[in-house]
Amino acid sequence: MTGYLINIAGYLIHFNTTDNSIKLCPSEAQKGFIADTGDPDLIINVSKGKVEVPTKALPVFRAPYVEEVNGVKVKKSDRFWTVYSLDDSILIHTTLPLSDIDKEALLFIKPGGKRWDLIIDTESSDPDPMRYPLDGLIIYYMTALNKEIFIHGSGVEHKGKGYIFTGTSGRGKSTIARIFREAGARIIHDDRLVIRNIDGVYRMFNTPVYDDEISSSAELTNIFVIDHGRENIVVSYPPAEAIAAVMANCIQHHWNSELIGIFTESLHSLATAVPVNSLRFLPELKIVKFIEDYFG
Repeated sequence: MTGYLINIAGYLIHFNTTDNSIKLCPSEAQKGFIADTGDPDLIINVSKGKVEVPTKALPVFRAPYVEEVNGVKVKKSDRFWTVYSLDDSILIHTTLPLSDIDKEALLFIKPGGKRWDLIIDTESSDPDPMRYPLDGLIIYYMTALNKEIFIHGSGVEHKGKGYIFTGTSGRGKSTIARIFREAGARIIHDDRLVIRNIDGVYRMFNTPVYDDEISSSAELTNIFVIDHGRENIVVSYPPAEAIAAVMANCIQHHWNSELIGIFTESLHSLATAVPVNSLRFLPELKIVKFIEDYFG
């Protein structure tokens, strides 16, 4: 097979092409996730061509293009990506707003199948099959169909414990990751994390977002839903509230009842096994010692 093999959260994805007009090359953000060998869990066949959504496809979910400007979300366009249902398949049509040469793409997903298809309308001879937002869409459906969780958050490993700090934009995820880095912690990621239950142990994994990053993971021991505060305060969530608090910060597409059921069940199992806490904190180095003492 041609193309390349990439390891994301322990899943091996092979981007393959038989289209002689293109050559698939990993982006700088993907190079630290390249795998040399292994039996792929998912094969995505990539081709170049005009994107046409089948007339029988039913639109079930639409996402506008939103950018964050000075902490405020601004809708730039109603046309970004749309999910379609066609028989037993899922189709996703998306524009590629961060590229001048990769225009749009159509992803064909077969739930339960090992092979997906991706058509890219591009002027390039080496298109990126994980060009934004394809990266997030591929990772979301790969994890969702396998009963895993894809979440916005900062993940750190410190003194043998793994923490995820999650919350809406501006709540301090990057800030607290920076503080823990200054305290000597290993940063797993500070944007998008995959949470997996592997042999009864929950682990968090980074995803390819930044250049020069390598594949990384750690055991997950605590989840914190964070916000800025006037002092450092931790409050444990009861199970039902824990599920709702984590769910609010997960990447999810509310259109398929089966996927929603799987997702809710996965969150219930997570919240039962891993403590979920509300954390208000001061952006100071003292927060590290505070968490060490509290969960010591």
